[in-house]
Amino acid sequence: MQTRFFRAQVLLCLLLLPLLAHAQSGLSQWLGIGGNDDPLPVTEAFPLSVERIAPDAATVQWDTRKAYYLYKDKIRFELPGGEAEIADSRLPSGEIKDDPYFGPMEVLYGPVQAHVQFDRPIDDELLLRVHYQGCADAGLCYPPEQTDFQLAAFTGSSTSGNAVGSTVATPPAPQDEGMRLSTLLAEGSLPLILGAFFAAGLLLAFTACLYPMIPILSGLIAGDRHRKSGLRAFLLSLTYVEATAITYALAGVAAGLSGVAIQADLQNPWVLGSFAALFVLLALGMFGVYELQMPSAWQSRIDALSRNQRGGTFIGVAIMGVLSTLIVGACSGPALIAALAFISSTGDAWLGGLALFTLANGMGLPLLLIGTAAGKWLPRSGPWMTAVRQVFGVLFLAVALWMVERLIPSHIALALWGVLLLGCAVFLGALDHLTSESDALPRLRKAGGLVLLIWGALLLLGAAAGSNNFWQPLTALRVSDGAAVANNAAPRFEPVASLPELERALTAARQAGQPVVVDVYADWCVYCVQLERETFPDPAVQQSLAQARLLRIDVTAMNESDKALLQSLDVFLPPAVIFYGADGTERRQYRVAGFLPPDEFASRARRALAQGTSI
Repeated sequence: MQTRFFRAQVLLCLLLLPLLAHAQSGLSQWLGIGGNDDPLPVTEAFPLSVERIAPDAATVQWDTRKAYYLYKDKIRFELPGGEAEIADSRLPSGEIKDDPYFGPMEVLYGPVQAHVQFDRPIDDELLLRVHYQGCADAGLCYPPEQTDFQLAAFTGSSTSGNAVGSTVATPPAPQDEGMRLSTLLAEGSLPLILGAFFAAGLLLAFTACLYPMIPILSGLIAGDRHRKSGLRAFLLSLTYVEATAITYALAGVAAGLSGVAIQADLQNPWVLGSFAALFVLLALGMFGVYELQMPSAWQSRIDALSRNQRGGTFIGVAIMGVLSTLIVGACSGPALIAALAFISSTGDAWLGGLALFTLANGMGLPLLLIGTAAGKWLPRSGPWMTAVRQVFGVLFLAVALWMVERLIPSHIALALWGVLLLGCAVFLGALDHLTSESDALPRLRKAGGLVLLIWGALLLLGAAAGSNNFWQPLTALRVSDGAAVANNAAPRFEPVASLPELERALTAARQAGQPVVVDVYADWCVYCVQLERETFPDPAVQQSLAQARLLRIDVTAMNESDKALLQSLDVFLPPAVIFYGADGTERRQYRVAGFLPPDEFASRARRALAQGTSI
């Protein structure tokens, strides 16, 4: 039966190859990951738009395509009508590129926004001329471009300029990955939709939310008593992956139709703590502290069931896949948000669920490969299995700590990681005595153990000083000019606990002409913690948010008030960072769903908050 099932899976993969090939060209262009070597027209390579934001100021933006760049020193502005002069123009910092045509040059990749300041206010309409030149990484350079924009009179809110007699047209609002996926669901063909969501799933597979599933699946494979071949490991891995995919799709459809993600309801401390405790118990069993033994009556029934299903672990693996999706994998992202929004707005549960199922299979492909490899290469019996079980015991403890670290103070979590590393060091023999007759393997184990011993001690020392950085635990102890320098702190967000409170804060900011940033946060949200620890403390990010009022909605408890807030903001799962201009209008195209590194976040925040503000 297993051979027939394996052949069916191979046949299914062969049937899917034409489908993926059909989707490749459109998918590659849509995602910007290659697939077409022809150079783009200048209008598509460097889409240009101009917006007048004040009587004496305007913003100019290039939404440059991937693998194209602008020369910074070729960008300049002028007012040919003579109404005023350009007093100042500010561009972001670029990177030095050894250009084959001009030598070392400062170039600008990605979206570029310039702030143009006039030397005096102009009440009437005016003409702004923009000069620029760019190239493609493939080696093509475009000739210098000149575009004239007719800017309407400033009336108190920002207005877009129209290109006059120019080769460059004003583009629509920039789209991020989530908006492209939403558009694709609404307008694209089925092969392209499935190909795009599968590719998005592959990208999600290498994020922090999916890492805990690797030791979970590998531990299930290693602990399988009936494993005799790589085929069985493949089938067990496939069972786990498909269980996660089906659960992901069903949970997504339920969330889209109800407006509330059921994974969020399971992220309370009791559920996470219980699941973490389960992994601690499994780890202790792997270490041989005790034997995991069931009552004899249960064992008899399970043995009978095992004989019936020719293996006995497929149901258990499937159950663990379901639990992993609901409890471990409660992470938001552009692809998930796009599918949930599509389901909620159209009611098309079939297409949205199929997209999520395909997304989850993309996420599960690396798991399938890892699980199959683990089944093929891990030893099946013998004294070395003791060491293998201990390794997976450590991994299970790491999963448990990963789950609870969001619920405890960060310095306590750092201390627990230090304790875990110290325990690993002891098991590796860091404190064992070596003799002159000891061969290479014990010496290598002790060297690795000593490294972990030192690093674990540094983590404990850093935690005692209040640090929360695993890779730089002693940053809290650095001294500059005789004073202790603490870690960069995230900007302070004002807590918002209810919908009326949020509406009052937004109204007050609009009346004061101040932009607003709303951060939707939860302690159990992995990406929220990443944003809090890695992105928000960055100086560039703090500078981009300096003029905005910062609000935070903490939905850790997921009570009725939290759910009402999420529904009012059209948010299914945190994190979500929402930008409002000084006029009180949300800049929806710049909304952040999931984790963004500091440089990308700062760039998006600057663009979002520059619109509709008086500078």
